[in-house]
Amino acid sequence: DVPMINVALSGDPDGGLTSGLTVLAGPSKHFKTSFALLMASAYLKEHEDSVLLFYDSEFGSPQSYFEAFGIDAKRVLHTPITDVEQLKFDLVGQLDNIERGDKVVIVIDSIGNLASKKELEDALNEKSVADMSRAKALKGLFRMVTPYLTMKNIPLLAVNHTYQEIGLFPKAIVSGGTGVYYSADNIWIIGRQQEKTGKDVTGYNFVINVEKSRFVK
Repeated sequence: DVPMINVALSGDPDGGLTSGLTVLAGPSKHFKTSFALLMASAYLKEHEDSVLLFYDSEFGSPQSYFEAFGIDAKRVLHTPITDVEQLKFDLVGQLDNIERGDKVVIVIDSIGNLASKKELEDALNEKSVADMSRAKALKGLFRMVTPYLTMKNIPLLAVNHTYQEIGLFPKAIVSGGTGVYYSADNIWIIGRQQEKTGKDVTGYNFVINVEKSRFVK
């Protein structure tokens, strides 16, 4: 019910969420989870028999968040995750069992905060070596998941982090390597502007920068 979000998603004020991967990237406290829940809520309202699969690695979304967006907790399957491999096994298993025509929307909050299994094992074994497997694991995850999303008509919203490129004109880079970029149908980098009255901050404007889209310029 927010026309400009529909425009950013589909190029049409009456459009909206489509199947495939939408990545919501940005720094902390930039409304990313709220954007994801707003879209998931619209999907649940549109399809009365639909469910939300919520994969949670941040644990920053209390039940009150879901209630604020009108999401019924009975229609949410909440799955805590600790690493990329755990997400991969559960998500691929779920997608494999879903039939085309089943109404499911998936939110991952977030891929930016997920360790790889190797990183966790190194910590448990007190090894302080650099982990090179995380980007590869994420690439593999999205390579497996993307065909399912398209063939079974399922939207997946993934919250992610950004980091600043080093250089004369630094720009925000989506974390997680090239796999996320290649697989995504939409990538938004969320910006934020302060609203001020005098010197007091009275609120924020959240700005959607469309970094990649199959539907809009």
